[in-house]
Amino acid sequence: GPFCCRRSLFIRLAGCNLRCPWCDTKYSWDPRAGRLTGFDELVERAARHGGLVVVTGGEPLLQRSQLNRFLELLWSREPRVEVQLETNGTLPAPGPGEMLYEAYHVVSPKDVPVGVQGARTHPSWFSYARVTGRAWFKLLARDEDDVARAREWAEENNVPPGRVYVMPLTGDDMSVEELLEAHRRIAAAAVRHGLNFSPRMHLLLGQP
Repeated sequence: GPFCCRRSLFIRLAGCNLRCPWCDTKYSWDPRAGRLTGFDELVERAARHGGLVVVTGGEPLLQRSQLNRFLELLWSREPRVEVQLETNGTLPAPGPGEMLYEAYHVVSPKDVPVGVQGARTHPSWFSYARVTGRAWFKLLARDEDDVARAREWAEENNVPPGRVYVMPLTGDDMSVEELLEAHRRIAAAAVRHGLNFSPRMHLLLGQP
């Protein structure tokens, strides 16, 4: 999405409310799979890093109260640290008064154009994005039809195209050449339909 290629500290939280068949971090589904970590350690690492902090999952908003507390502690120490949260958008957007309200959010809907059973984007994210300007939507696409559907979805929900990114849906067994071909194809379709493109940079670089 909009933060791609920035130097970042990733905090991956365990536990997810969806089971996407193409997920490349299935180990994060189980809330018991993570390592119990205290606020002091997280705040120290985030403050020492000094760059963008990305909170991902799993589904981070399953630990909403803990995240609000983490941000309260982090920003009381280092108020200039930028925090971006990745969410599937099925849980409500943060409201005024929550620390999360002041963070950036990349919402990855799983009900369109590539659907997952039980997924539905919570409507509060659309108003949050319009009011705050701190949310973007990142949709997976297999082909140009999916990209066209992503554009229709944006129009149906009054989301400016500049707030929408499409990212190629890829498989674990793809070669580098196949990954590049998928990226070229979806990027070209994104240009034709007036949307942003987001690469799967870690895969292109050969990272897990």
